[in-house]
This record gives sequence, structure tokens and C-alpha cells, in this order.
Amino acid sequence: MIKTERLLLTPVTEQDLDIYTQLLTCPETTRYLPGGKPFGLDYIEKYIPQKIAHWDKGFGTCIVSLIDEPSVKIGYAGVELIPEINLCDIRYAILPKYQGQGYAFEAAKAVIDFVLENELVTEVYGVAVTENQASVQLLYKLGMRESSVRLYDSNDLITLST
Repeated sequence: MIKTERLLLTPVTEQDLDIYTQLLTCPETTRYLPGGKPFGLDYIEKYIPQKIAHWDKGFGTCIVSLIDEPSVKIGYAGVELIPEINLCDIRYAILPKYQGQGYAFEAAKAVIDFVLENELVTEVYGVAVTENQASVQLLYKLGMRESSVRLYDSNDLITLST
């Protein structure tokens, strides 16, 4: 469990299908994800166990809740290993009604600090679609700098690192 001034971050569990369904079926939050459109329920149901299993490495994705109302899930944030290339990247999404309030930055900073301070990883990458200026700016605000490393095979992505 990670606590910030306004947020509570807890490892993903099977009970978090609700927040993943809200986020991954929403056209607004999936616009810049691979495929650029909402995901089906079958995909989401298979996705959750992968997120849970990642915690066997000692880190992974957390569900982001409001510290004053822990039952209110507003998104997710985490650092995950990309097995094919053995590098880690930050992943985050916040429900539209909670965007623009600094929650994504606060959660992303907390999970990056967690993995780096606990020496679970030595570097974290951030990848964003170049059109997604909010995400690009968030990565810069986290102190990341442009990297020549290419994590994903797409020409419309910018890659930064800690």
C-alpha cells in the first residue's frame, strides 16, 4: 500500500474488475491506448489476472483511490516489466471526472518513487502517443527526459525515462 497526500494506492485484486471495466470501455480513456478504442469485457477479464500476477516481482499496478474515501476508485497507476525487452514502463489512467486535478501525477510519482527507492528497478520509461499532450507533459513533469530507446513498435510514440 502506498499513501500520498490525497491518494491511496493498493495492488490490483480480482475485486478491481469494476474500475478496469470503467476505464477500458470508455472511449475517452482508451483513445490513446493500443487500438485507440474501448476494449471488450472478455479482454478485460483476462487482463486483470496478468496485473495481479505481476506483483510476484514485488511491484506492479495499483488501484488509485481517494484517501478520504477509500471505496472510491478513480484509476490505476503502476510500473510494469515488459518481458520481451526486460525494461519497465509507467502505466496510468484516471477516470474522466477526476482528470485535471493532479491525481495522475500524484499517483505516477508515488509508484515511480516506490520502485526506485526500494531498488526494485533502476530505470522507468514513460511512453505516450505524441498527440496526447496531457500525458507527454505529465511524463516531463515527473522529471523524465527523452530517450532513444524504443519500447514499442510505433512511430507515433514518444519515449522518456527517469
